[in-house]
Amino acid sequence: MHETFFTLAIVWMVGLLGALVLLASRQRSVADMLMSVDTMGLVICAVLGLYGATRGEPGYLDAALVLALLSYVQTVAGARYLHHGRAFHDEEDGR
Repeated sequence: MHETFFTLAIVWMVGLLGALVLLASRQRSVADMLMSVDTMGLVICAVLGLYGATRGEPGYLDAALVLALLSYVQTVAGARYLHHGRAFHDEEDGR
């Protein structure tokens, strides 16, 4: 019974992922595209977690955690790049 719900949730998430890919490809501003890509990372993490729970393998959850961390860093770097014009702090400028 649980596997049916997990499978339906995975199918739903994959459909949502396809919609997010379309949404990200049609965005005109970089900020909207950044948010779409961040949401895609979140959905991929959810798919990996659900798939790992369905198969009973903890390795997928590890991959989801690493992907969530990379998605967070990507979002912060992208937001800093949009706001400051660069992603990381430069020691020489003092900014």
